[in-house]
Amino acid sequence: MKIPNLVNGVFLLIVCVLGIVVLSPFIVSGEKTATIFSSALILTTFAAIIYASVRIDRMNRELELKIKGLNEEKKLVEELMERSLEMESSLNSLISLFIAPRDVDRAIAETLERTGQFCNSACNYLVLLGKDRHPFTINHRWDAVCGTGRKAVFENLSESNFPWLMEQIRNDTRPHLVESAALPKAATREREIMNVRAVSSMVIVPTKIDTALVGFIAIENPSFAEAGYREQLPALRILSELIGMAIQHKLFLENLSLFKNLINESSDFIFVIDPLTETIIDVNETACKELGYSREEFLRMGKGNIEHVFGGRFWEQDMREICGNRFLDIDRVIIRKDKTIAPVEMNVTFAAHENNRYVLAVARDVTERKEVEEILRRTQERMELALMGADLGMWDWNIRTNEMIFNERWAEMLDYRPADIKPNFNSWKKLIHPEDTDRVMDDIALHIKGDRPSFESEFRMQHKDTSFRWIQARGKLVEYDSSDEPLRLAGTTMDISERKQFEEELRKSNELKDLFTDIMRHDLLNPAGNIKGYSDLLMESEATPKQKLLMDGISRNNDKLIEMIETAAKFAKLESVRDIQLDILDLGAILRNCSEQFEHKLLEKQMRLEIMAEGTFYSSVNPIVEEIFANFISNAIKYSPEGTCITLEVKDCEQLWKVEVADLGEGIPDELKTQVFDRFKRVHKKGVKGTGLGLAIVKRIAEIMEGEVGVENNPAGQGSIFWVKLKKCDHCPGQSPLVLDENAGCTPGAPAKRQSLLQ
Repeated sequence: MKIPNLVNGVFLLIVCVLGIVVLSPFIVSGEKTATIFSSALILTTFAAIIYASVRIDRMNRELELKIKGLNEEKKLVEELMERSLEMESSLNSLISLFIAPRDVDRAIAETLERTGQFCNSACNYLVLLGKDRHPFTINHRWDAVCGTGRKAVFENLSESNFPWLMEQIRNDTRPHLVESAALPKAATREREIMNVRAVSSMVIVPTKIDTALVGFIAIENPSFAEAGYREQLPALRILSELIGMAIQHKLFLENLSLFKNLINESSDFIFVIDPLTETIIDVNETACKELGYSREEFLRMGKGNIEHVFGGRFWEQDMREICGNRFLDIDRVIIRKDKTIAPVEMNVTFAAHENNRYVLAVARDVTERKEVEEILRRTQERMELALMGADLGMWDWNIRTNEMIFNERWAEMLDYRPADIKPNFNSWKKLIHPEDTDRVMDDIALHIKGDRPSFESEFRMQHKDTSFRWIQARGKLVEYDSSDEPLRLAGTTMDISERKQFEEELRKSNELKDLFTDIMRHDLLNPAGNIKGYSDLLMESEATPKQKLLMDGISRNNDKLIEMIETAAKFAKLESVRDIQLDILDLGAILRNCSEQFEHKLLEKQMRLEIMAEGTFYSSVNPIVEEIFANFISNAIKYSPEGTCITLEVKDCEQLWKVEVADLGEGIPDELKTQVFDRFKRVHKKGVKGTGLGLAIVKRIAEIMEGEVGVENNPAGQGSIFWVKLKKCDHCPGQSPLVLDENAGCTPGAPAKRQSLLQ
């Protein structure tokens, strides 16, 4: 029985008792009016009590219903609070994993596991976006049931397989509930993949670093409905931020590890110094290895030891005030543990971090560079001494920048100082004589193009006094760029004004000598010719034997005089010639033509001339070579006994032809063999007169054709062999091979080179 009903019954009982007490006197007295009034009052009271009882009972029932609802709501709130506390505890636990995590991968893996348990999902994993839309990278996968072997939705696929879903993720970075049955037509590809891989629904939680989307967490087949999903949104957002922080921290650690490895692998010595305590707080491995100290030894060093190692205190505030936050000390040393000294170039940086000041010192060992610099310094000194001794100026032209550097001697040649001339190519070019400029530029261009192995040119340059000096410049390309294009052309210059003046005087002297020679030859040959004519006339006229003998003597001496005049004029001409034009000629034909000139003399002395030279022997010579053969044959006839034989032979000596003329005369002593080719030097021959110029002319002709001459004993027993070596022609058509004496001693000559006639 409920308490309100009991109270109502008590009230009715009390009213009944009071009513009887009240009505009894009126009933006994017989007062009807009072009895009716009292009865009405009692009934009204009864009705009021009954109504109130019914009302209270209804209100009680309503109150009970409300209390029951409040109890249910209280229970629900308690459950929500319990789940909230559980979620908060879980999130706090997860957050604690990401506060300075030592193992980021473990923190991510544990987060995915707890998320799976919290969402009651089948599979969770982290997907990182590939670069340039490459395939996804799946990390830290967690499965509710191990060993299922089921492929995840995004496994081995790329963004192109999820066009609709990736657009949603990129446009809205909030968590997305994706249900296969609710996907639109635009997501047909996504629906097919989810169905094939048995995933009816999944939650996609985008992950960002700052504002950039780097990936997402996929929660496959969670067991909460739409309302449950809504309740989990805050937790999922926190999950997204935690994973983003973890990825960022991992990237930071990877970059930090890479940076530390690079510092340790650096060839420089790197120190971090606390200027307040004057201690080393960090050092790289290279410094430890190269200087002989361990890292612990460096970190335990006091300021005295540090100052000893570095040879000074570069970290003091005074240095910062003088040099600023960064300075370079190019001349410092570091003392190794074994007391040896390492010259270094030190870059010092003052930096602040979290209200603390530090000094970063990066020291580079420059021992090898110092050695190279010393070698270069000595080399430069020797080069300067060599240039000074040779009286040469030096120049260096950067073709790309047009910069041109000169040394002092180069400027002194023109009476300038180096500062007086702008260091560029155009300034140098302006000093060249206008008539020589084009030729010099052509010479430079030919070398740069590769048509000439070097640059060489003689030209005039303007002196400070406005006159012109003759300069000889030589140079060569010494540097090329990465594309193999010429970059630098360097060389030397020499003042050749005195030489040019001497050459000019020599040229004029030669012209005067040639004029004198021509006059002498003309003026002497005319009277000599007259003498010969008169002598011949007298010989033909009637005369006594004694007169004929005298006329014969006059004629012979006159012939000798004419020969001397011709020989002297010929030698004078040859002395003024440096180069002659060389042609491809057959030595065999020249020898045969030359021998025909001596048939008369051979008959007079009853001598024979045997030519052992059949075939063709092409050589790079000048027709004047016939003078050599004529002189050798003439001397052989003069100095050989009557009735003997002269042999003429051509031998193959690799790159040379060796032409030999052998006689059976008295021969030449060994001590005189080197003198017979000098001017006015002749071996005394009884009964033979000469000027001593013939063989000198032979030697001069051979020299200007880059040949050789000589004499040796005739192996036949007596007499001499005069020989000349001449260059072969490499491109002679139809040349016949000649094999004579394979054991003949011949020295190969130098390759033929092009000659020019000096005008």
